[in-house]
Amino acid sequence: MQLLATIIPSIILVYIFYTFDKFPEPKKYIIITFILGIFISFPAGYLNFRVTDYLNATVGNDDAFYLLGTLIAGPITEELLKYFILVFYCLRLSAFDEPMDGLVYGSTAALGFAMIENFGYVYDASYFNTTWQDLAWTRTFLTIPLHACTGVILGFFLSYYHFHKKLIFFYLGPLIAILIHFLFNLGFYEIMVIISLIIIFFMFRHLRKKQDSLQLK
Repeated sequence: MQLLATIIPSIILVYIFYTFDKFPEPKKYIIITFILGIFISFPAGYLNFRVTDYLNATVGNDDAFYLLGTLIAGPITEELLKYFILVFYCLRLSAFDEPMDGLVYGSTAALGFAMIENFGYVYDASYFNTTWQDLAWTRTFLTIPLHACTGVILGFFLSYYHFHKKLIFFYLGPLIAILIHFLFNLGFYEIMVIISLIIIFFMFRHLRKKQDSLQLK
């Protein structure tokens, strides 16, 4: 049961985002992207540890240490690693041929990462003075959707950069994803998830309308 509670939320969300696409991506690319999301959890964990260790040794002010640690160890390291998958793998695929693809691949990479991150929390719940059931439920409705949303945002703006050739979109996606993740880690959990879900609702609706217009042609 504990294993299912750890892995099922991410898999369900991958399926949901996959079905939003009217022109579905090849399943093998979705699986590879998900696996790459799993793999980046290892450098992410290492980098987060090294950043925290470095800041602890060099930053004397508690407030500065907290803010820098909250910004870098998590938002910057994790969102950039997700973005690397999209830029260096997904964007090079011949199947990446219309804007909705960025949202699907972005959410998939992010959810692969979120699933593995979930293991570290759910299986070590006692460290957080709670039960694995409570932690699993909390992450299912807060942390995992947050990761999925930032992945969608990364993919949306990368798609606009790729198809519209405007460099600002290339940088805008990571900046927004990092900001949302940073505010979430500061403690604005529910509000950032709600805001993120509203944002990606309009992103998906906008691109679905484009897909509908392509189908009518």
